[in-house]
Amino acid sequence: MKILVVSTVYNSTPPVGYGGIQRVVHYLTEALARAGHDVILMAPPRSWCSGRTVHVDAYDPERAWTAVKGEGDLLSEEPLYEAMKTFLESEKVDVIHDWSFQNLYVKRHPEQFPFVVSTCIPPAPGYQRDNLVACSDAHARLIGGATRHVHYGLPLHDWPCRTVKTAPPIHIAKIARFKAQHLALLASMKSGSELVLAGNVENPRYFNWIIRPLLALNRRARYIGEIRGTEAHLLEASALVQTPRWFDCFPFVVLEALASATPVIALSAGGVPEQVRHGETGFLCNGVGDLAEAFERLGEIDPVACRADAEARFSDAVMAANYVRLYEQARAGERW
Repeated sequence: MKILVVSTVYNSTPPVGYGGIQRVVHYLTEALARAGHDVILMAPPRSWCSGRTVHVDAYDPERAWTAVKGEGDLLSEEPLYEAMKTFLESEKVDVIHDWSFQNLYVKRHPEQFPFVVSTCIPPAPGYQRDNLVACSDAHARLIGGATRHVHYGLPLHDWPCRTVKTAPPIHIAKIARFKAQHLALLASMKSGSELVLAGNVENPRYFNWIIRPLLALNRRARYIGEIRGTEAHLLEASALVQTPRWFDCFPFVVLEALASATPVIALSAGGVPEQVRHGETGFLCNGVGDLAEAFERLGEIDPVACRADAEARFSDAVMAANYVRLYEQARAGERW
């Protein structure tokens, strides 16, 4: 198949620094290319893939990427639309896979080419797209309608793992109220377990008024600041801890932990229950008491099982194969 994969305009693909969704798009393009498809990636400058890459030069490659928190952070996708229109006037493709936010080309020219639209965030009010694909079943049900889902995958063929763990559990997330590190700290205190917190401080008030005092009380916990990449920490940690207090559609760091043969202790929210097999690859919890008990039961989880489950369900090859099935349905004229 000849596939045009359209990435987001907020970072290069693969990303420079932070950029989880651009990393997913990169893993997908590489897996599709390895499977023999003719892949064309359309993305901002500095992007690349093993197929062909079409750079959308209107987007500044030196722009410092930040999370989109409101209307003021949004970039116009009109330049992306113009680039797609120009390219597709001279070159035909079998299917378009659009990861952009506004999806201008497929909305304005829905009959021109078969297409699939992927979304990675909870929907805004009134959000609707044809041929929409979420990243988890919970995410798809939140959006509603006929939305389908494909789980993310990692390049496990070259992803390292370590089954002997020598470091305490680690909580990796930006320090913010909706990440609820205080719950992990309280559970650590209740169970007498060690805990490492890692992440940039997004909410200074939350950090200074809640996290700092709890760290002062809990001598078995420590904060190590923002980290450059998760791999080295997850290879050593006896568990990844996640305590989301919002709808986390399919947290990428959980996949990274399982791939590293690291059990996961997490609140049962969003797409996390689709990632963690309770009692087999980690523990799904409903509060501080459950989290504390999970710390105490970590020895029941075999790290080998975590890696095996990642290989069975969350490889880039599995992700690509699931998307190819949707591409074929779109090419056959299906709409959902």
